[in-house]
Amino acid sequence: MNETTAHGHGVADWRDPLLLGRYRAMMTPAGRRLLTRALILHALGGVLEGLGLLALLPAATVLATGSPSLGLGLAGWLWVLAGLAVAAAVLRYAQARVGYAAAIDFLRTGHRAIGDQLARLPLGWFTKERTGGLSRLMSDGFMAAAGGVAHIMPEAVTSAFAVLTLILGGWFWDPRIGLTLTLLAPVALAAMVAAQALKRAKDRPMSAAQAELSARLVEYAACQPALRAAGRAEDFAPLGGACARVDRARWVNMWWSLLALTLNGIVVQAFVVLLITGVAALAVSGDVAPVQAVAFIGLTLRFSRSLDAIGRFVVSMEIARPPLEEAGAIIGAPGLPEPDPAATAARTAPGRVEFDHVTFGYDPDHPVLRDLSFTAEPGTMTALVGPSGCGKTTVHRLISRFWDVDSGTVRVDGADIRELPTETLMAQLSLVFQDVYLFDDTLEANIRVGRPEATGAEVRAAADLAGVTAIAERLPGGWAARVGEGGRGLSGGERQRVSIARALLKRAPIVLFDEATSALDAENEANVLASVETLRAESTFIVIAHRLDTIRDADRIIVLDEHGRVAETGTHEQLHAAGGAYRRFWDRREAATGWTLAG
Repeated sequence: MNETTAHGHGVADWRDPLLLGRYRAMMTPAGRRLLTRALILHALGGVLEGLGLLALLPAATVLATGSPSLGLGLAGWLWVLAGLAVAAAVLRYAQARVGYAAAIDFLRTGHRAIGDQLARLPLGWFTKERTGGLSRLMSDGFMAAAGGVAHIMPEAVTSAFAVLTLILGGWFWDPRIGLTLTLLAPVALAAMVAAQALKRAKDRPMSAAQAELSARLVEYAACQPALRAAGRAEDFAPLGGACARVDRARWVNMWWSLLALTLNGIVVQAFVVLLITGVAALAVSGDVAPVQAVAFIGLTLRFSRSLDAIGRFVVSMEIARPPLEEAGAIIGAPGLPEPDPAATAARTAPGRVEFDHVTFGYDPDHPVLRDLSFTAEPGTMTALVGPSGCGKTTVHRLISRFWDVDSGTVRVDGADIRELPTETLMAQLSLVFQDVYLFDDTLEANIRVGRPEATGAEVRAAADLAGVTAIAERLPGGWAARVGEGGRGLSGGERQRVSIARALLKRAPIVLFDEATSALDAENEANVLASVETLRAESTFIVIAHRLDTIRDADRIIVLDEHGRVAETGTHEQLHAAGGAYRRFWDRREAATGWTLAG
């Protein structure tokens, strides 16, 4: 963070200690009205609390002197106190209802805003650290922030208005009381600001350590097969280090939190002790009546408790600052720009995909693709081949606009994909990845992702073509069987068959297919081959090819070199006869398929 930005945040922090602006930015208009209403109700509650405390002064005077005070006797003041208590109870019920409704609106709106923004962000944004932090934010972080709306912020407002009411009432009852309370308020405010700064200083490192721990936990779970194969499942150093850093940050945060609260309490209580000592001296000397002295001391003690409560609540609000800042950073992150719906580009060549002098790198200083140009004509099959890391998968990602190119143009249906709304572009594409992710839902629901409105007969037809029906017959629950998180209840080949069924159901004019590099059993391979033939017949088919039969059958083969450039292009016969890079690639693959184990 640069100095200007840090300074700007600091100014904003002091101007908005209750984070009201950050909360309102993540609420609907109705939610903002609920929050305003809740704060007004809590302000009224603070006024009632202050009036109840002030009413004790004339009641105590009547009790001590036997004479009416302000026109009311003891019974009258007891009725006033009872009325204030009933009004406060009714107000508490209304405060709870409105406050919780505002908190629910914040949770719902915040989750939706984050979800909508995630769909707009480029895939490059999703690093392991951010993914882990995002998981923590959406669960613990938002719940902690919602507590600020439902409890902490309103209670701070209640205490603040109780303090203001006591100050004004003190001036009305006895100017000396009013002056004393007025002098005490800024002292407490200064202590509160200092305590809040101490707490904030250690909250951000704690939040960063927790985000790292979340990322390491996700990494540890995902890497279990490799860790167990290496005998390191119980000794994963990155996770151990992250746990140690969280422990250190937690201890430091706890001690600084205690220091902040102690500072706030010590300053306020020290000032109160000095006041009580002074009043007691005046009472002993006869300058102040004993009843007035007792009332003054009692009011000062209760006033100090309200001031201390404000400090504690404001310091506690710092718990909500990190998740609110994280959420704001996500929502403010630049997404892929969307075109103006009124100026959508004309689609002049349905089913056609074109790369026009495209250069792209995940790191702009290290391009993966360099000046790449090719065209996949409608209804044809284009095979991408080349060494690992040459950019084949990147071609698929750029067509899907997971990233924007650094230079050049990617066109789909004759239109620059940057000039097509995301929904329009994705409606033209079906994607079959090599590493398929299935949702923790039923087998049928995972196929319906391709076209949710499809009929049951259409789902079954796509499943039959992809060989998923056999999977359903094998599973105990049939079509209603849940496949587990990520599809862990199915094999890799079965997961890809489900993904192919999605593509068959969607019937998109362009299919991007990443062939599995690992060997498939005979059943899976037969179903995949049959599905590929169906998809190829119905769409423009762009495949990252690994099987020799797939490569040979392509209408056009594009050979990429290790620098992400087109080395050769043509049919199998043309490239094989040319004796160049493709011929060498083919010969190596053909030799590999002929390997056998001696026994």
